[in-house]
Amino acid sequence: MKVLHAGILLGSLAFGSAMAADYSVGIVNVGTGFGGTGTALNLYSITHRGVHLVEGPYVFPQTVPYSGDPYLPVLVSLSPEHDLAYVVYIGIPSLPILVQFAITPHGLVYRWQQELSTGDVSLQGSSIGTVSHHLIEYTYPAEGLWVRIIDQDGQELVSDPGSNGHNLVSARIDPNGKYYYSCRFITASDTYVNGPANSVAVYKLETYVSGEASPWFSSTDPVFVQSECN
Repeated sequence: MKVLHAGILLGSLAFGSAMAADYSVGIVNVGTGFGGTGTALNLYSITHRGVHLVEGPYVFPQTVPYSGDPYLPVLVSLSPEHDLAYVVYIGIPSLPILVQFAITPHGLVYRWQQELSTGDVSLQGSSIGTVSHHLIEYTYPAEGLWVRIIDQDGQELVSDPGSNGHNLVSARIDPNGKYYYSCRFITASDTYVNGPANSVAVYKLETYVSGEASPWFSSTDPVFVQSECN
């Protein structure tokens, strides 16, 4: 009886695992609007039975102040667990907004939003990505790169404009969300100059405070910089 019971239990666990759904979020009519925006979102569930539309097209109900025009989605990133969706909406002439949705079996559930104030109106060349429990924004409000990292509650952990002669080339956090790597092209001038990374500063993410924290360590060793920044 014990063997039979174990077999039934393993079978039910395997069946339950097979029934668990993964999720994907896509932009409808991508590239048709201003700055490469789309018009709405589709939420899909993915199981062993195939791909199914859960909700869509989902149109963000909020409109742009003054104009009354719709906010249009341009960037989407899912959390590693695929339980949260981060969507950047453009609404001319307002600043873009970042919206977080919870992903549920019944659709997208609005959680919070904030202005993407580090970016320009059209977010040309910008992107977002998720690592661990953090969202990374790569924006270009002026000549160079500006990186901002927020946690899943919308709290800002890092704001790195790479200014004062420390021109930001690229940046990342480790897969566990503990360390922030800021790759820079250091010059003697305090103005923006384009060039390959020649320095990397590493911060403990939990102690980084909007560019004011001191690096855990930094290096100009060319081999180390290349390994961490390329």
